Amino acid sequence: MSKRANAGELRTMIQIKRRVVVTNDNGFDTETYENVYSDGQYVYCKWVGNHGSEVFSRDSYAERRTATATMRYSPLADDGKLVVFLYGDPDPWEVVNVDNVGQRNQWLELSLQKRIPAR
Repeated sequence: MSKRANAGELRTMIQIKRRVVVTNDNGFDTETYENVYSDGQYVYCKWVGNHGSEVFSRDSYAERRTATATMRYSPLADDGKLVVFLYGDPDPWEVVNVDNVGQRNQWLELSLQKRIPAR
């Protein structure tokens, strides 16, 4: 995991969205996503996938993929209720931790996880 990135390493496009829970007319909560930046805007980051993380629970088997995304600092993305969408991937990655590296407002390091159900 890096705490900084060179400009040439920022080549993975991600879309950052905030999780919003809305109560519908029937009283049920539904989860939607709203873009942190303007609609359809992607941000470039350095993507590092962490390998070998598996979770076993009761009778089901689920794989948990983890990754780290390092991007330039933005106060809009410094929140805990975020999800990340990779370019071309419809499934969200949950943001587990947001680290303003060194509290210098230069880099954000997002710790991500994605759960994949058993087949």
